[in-house]
Amino acid sequence: MKIYASRVLEIPDRIYEQFFNLLDRKRQEKVKAIKHREERLRSVSAGLLLRHAFLEAGFGEDAWSRLEIEEGSYGKPYLSNCGGFFYSLSHSGEWVLCAADDMETGADIQKIGALKMSVANRFYSGEEYKRLLEYESDRDRQTVEMYKMWVAKESCVKLTGRGIGAGISRYVADCSYTYMTDTQTGSRFYIRLYGEIPGYAVCACSRRQRFPERIIIADADRISKTGGKTC
Repeated sequence: MKIYASRVLEIPDRIYEQFFNLLDRKRQEKVKAIKHREERLRSVSAGLLLRHAFLEAGFGEDAWSRLEIEEGSYGKPYLSNCGGFFYSLSHSGEWVLCAADDMETGADIQKIGALKMSVANRFYSGEEYKRLLEYESDRDRQTVEMYKMWVAKESCVKLTGRGIGAGISRYVADCSYTYMTDTQTGSRFYIRLYGEIPGYAVCACSRRQRFPERIIIADADRISKTGGKTC
């Protein structure tokens, strides 16, 4: 697994089409439907980061141009015509994130904002909510823990492809954030938190305990470069 992150690109109008044309067809359709410029740039940046991860994995420009992205029964995107490459995209605030692996993966990034115990009470398990209450004397720590739990849950439902609609309270992180347990089925998924991006919570999820030590921070120039093999 490799995890890439980049800041949302501020693309001048004069070269916007150049970057837009680098996106896969599914992403282009999505971007066209977005009215707000800021959200549109966020989506373009996520698509460019996916392309960067794909090329860095050794797949070539020809493979990228022929890429077909479909959606599973729960809406999770996957590559229908290029095996051996799985990914998960996320964006929040000024950052976009892409985890890439040779098996199903999930990843999530969230900008740490206000403490929302009402959200935790609604979406977290009783065990997790009780754990948060233990930090009531340290509001900053309580806030960070709340966001850690959220990205852990999000990364897990992104791996399974079921989304939060399936009920994220069923996925519970252990105290050390090394694995998630699906309390309904007993299944276990491994997770890892990352702290390289100040002010953000980041988590990756996998069915195997093999994570990179660090996130790869890619700049605007790097995410438009090319790579190597074909599908």
